[in-house]
Amino acid sequence: MDGVRRPLVPLILAFLLGIVAARLLQLPTLVWFLAGLVAAGLTLLSAAYHRLRVAGILLLLLFFSLGAGRLGVESHLLPPHHIDHLPEEVLEQPLLIEGVVASPNDPLAGGDREIESEAGRVRVLLDLRTIWLAGREIEVTGRVRLTLLHPEFVPAYGERIRGQFKLRQPRGYGNPGGFDYPLYLRSQGVTLEGWAGKGDTIERRGTGEGNPLLTWAYTLRNRMIRAVNGLLPPDQASLLVALTLGARSDIPRQTTEAFQASGTYHILAISGLNVSILAGALFFLLKAVRVPLRPSALLSMGLITFYAALAGGSVSVVRAAVMADVYLLGLVLDREADSFNTLALSALGLLLWQPLFLFDVGFQLTFVATGAILVAVDRVPLISLPPPWRWAVTPVVLSVAAFFGTAPILASTFYRISPVGILANLPIVPLSGLLTGAGMLFAVLATVIPRSIGWFATLIGLLIDLLVNLAGWFARVPFASVTIFPPSVPMVVCYYLALGAWIAVAWRRWLRWMACVATLALAILVSARMFPIFQNGQVRMTVLDVGQGDGIVLELPGKRTILIDGGGLFDDRFDIGEQVVVPFLLSRWIGRVDLMVLTHPHADHLNGLQAVLRRFPVGQVWDSGQRAAMPAYLWLEETLRYRRIPHKILHDGYRTSEFAPVQIAVLHPANPMPHDSPRGHFSDVNSNSLVLTVRYGKATLLLPGDIEQEAEGLLLEQGADLQAQVLKVPHHGGRTSSSEPFLARVQPKIAIVSAGYRNRFRHPHQETLDRYRATAIDLYRTDRDGAVTVTSDGNTVEVATFRQPGRQLWQGSRQP
Repeated sequence: MDGVRRPLVPLILAFLLGIVAARLLQLPTLVWFLAGLVAAGLTLLSAAYHRLRVAGILLLLLFFSLGAGRLGVESHLLPPHHIDHLPEEVLEQPLLIEGVVASPNDPLAGGDREIESEAGRVRVLLDLRTIWLAGREIEVTGRVRLTLLHPEFVPAYGERIRGQFKLRQPRGYGNPGGFDYPLYLRSQGVTLEGWAGKGDTIERRGTGEGNPLLTWAYTLRNRMIRAVNGLLPPDQASLLVALTLGARSDIPRQTTEAFQASGTYHILAISGLNVSILAGALFFLLKAVRVPLRPSALLSMGLITFYAALAGGSVSVVRAAVMADVYLLGLVLDREADSFNTLALSALGLLLWQPLFLFDVGFQLTFVATGAILVAVDRVPLISLPPPWRWAVTPVVLSVAAFFGTAPILASTFYRISPVGILANLPIVPLSGLLTGAGMLFAVLATVIPRSIGWFATLIGLLIDLLVNLAGWFARVPFASVTIFPPSVPMVVCYYLALGAWIAVAWRRWLRWMACVATLALAILVSARMFPIFQNGQVRMTVLDVGQGDGIVLELPGKRTILIDGGGLFDDRFDIGEQVVVPFLLSRWIGRVDLMVLTHPHADHLNGLQAVLRRFPVGQVWDSGQRAAMPAYLWLEETLRYRRIPHKILHDGYRTSEFAPVQIAVLHPANPMPHDSPRGHFSDVNSNSLVLTVRYGKATLLLPGDIEQEAEGLLLEQGADLQAQVLKVPHHGGRTSSSEPFLARVQPKIAIVSAGYRNRFRHPHQETLDRYRATAIDLYRTDRDGAVTVTSDGNTVEVATFRQPGRQLWQGSRQP
């Protein structure tokens, strides 16, 4: 019945399933095109013979094919001179480019942010017009995300600029469970990213090349932001411009964390809530002056569209504006708008425009939360309650519906849910709505009559402080935010089947059985991942893609975990531990690190361990004893003392069977440690890395940290048992490691380089690669292959990479 009354709902579901299928199967577009033609023909034929049920099924297949075909045809829509066709080798050297600034927004993962200047960094989107290759001028199209370090000016929308930039294809970190940064940028229309350093010349080549309406909107937006910043303290101003104008770059970190932990972070992003409030306010004002319904809807559509531009034109704002405009269009056409059909039509329009939106978490949360709320309104008899009870119960029902509807998405994406959000949203959402309306009026008045609204600024400040304090209070409630393992696709399917069946169980008796079966299946799937009795008795080593650094996760029989180094940057621009290592551990359903190993105290091995210590219980820590007067190491020592985590300083000769049947031995460093590298102290620290061998049955893994040739020579002189089937290449493949005698002693079948893509050290060095190729060793690289996973049952070894399927490479014959 619902399918007849709401025909767009099943059709859009078939359409988005087609997009998912095209993403997974990678079939030629022609296949989907032909399937669509066949489905269309059979649909018409079935309808002609009044086989309406068959026609309905075939219509779903048609929309399924259309969705798959829409994604498949995306790459074919690019013109021949699009920058997506540039070969990778062209990007190895800086290029002179020219283009027009396309938006004041920076499409960063996790939020839509304005053009910003953080510690001298300015980010813009540039629509390319020209590049110069080998002195030859070439006209191109395509969008680039540029980061400018300490520029002499901040480029404005519609301004043409020219400069020398280092360009590259977006890479992100290639790990299971990680954020797909390249896919995110591609969904925003961004093909390349680039940088210009301090002192690099960037020229203005013209202005006024953007859309005049957008130019005016962005100019007004900047004036309003400046006016608000001039009347409110920085913390209050940053929150207000986030709520009203979509600029979130300057919100204090503690404020952001409070909203995240309280489950109310969504109010900081302009979305359907803000647009709905604006539309409601516009309707109220127009009704007050007795404007007819249709002109009111048309005028509201125009103002909402302009507001989308004023708020920065980010994807989330446009998405909300499209949903509101579709509803208003129904009023203009004098049609009774069904909310489910309106939601489905909005989704269809957006996915036709850009099918990759389907994989954007903002898109998913917006439509799933709205759909869950509509289901609650449709199924729960709220209208039958007397007014006082209805006013009290309705917000609770809607909050519960949104929470349970979006829980799998939040768990899959952010690895946490906030149960307290059910209660926190009750006061915070209305208050944020009031702030959105009042804040927009305040921003307008601050731009026009800034000296006459001091009282208004005080009132707005009090409301902002109340909002922040409420979020902070809810965030401090015990178990406000709960870390959770990401559900698999079968788990998500069972969850939504069970949820939907339990909701509808009163209408269909057979749904009771379906609800029970789906709930039982979900419980079985969760138990199989949680408990070690379901494990297969294998050792699994994953060399993570942490950029330029090391991060290795060993998963042992009995659901025990060892983390060897955690990656890290040499500054605090990005937390490798929080953004890369922790998500991987959670994606593997790892809730405890039994052993953490720091091979040596360099930032690219140490810094990522801090997030792991904050987020996980840790059984013990091994270290080579090289103390370092750096904040990360001092924090590590203090944390271990405070939490009473055993901290062992180890040297060569140490062996342990505490992880039986896995045997671990320390081969290096010696005691006392050598300090005789001609390359200085940095190399001495590298060469005194902990060197471990991990044996499981007939398979041996050699993990030498960053040792250089001096340590390799010492190991050879001592006659250490280095033979191993799998070698983690020392020092990221640097030329001062992996000497020929060392490789001859190890005799690895498989070698894995952990290095950053196009890193500043140029690791791995060519001469090192030549030494590995000369010995016919299978070489894998995290900068190209992403995370490399080695799995062994003690007899055979299999290797799989993030970007390639696994294959069996070696069968053991060496006795343990």
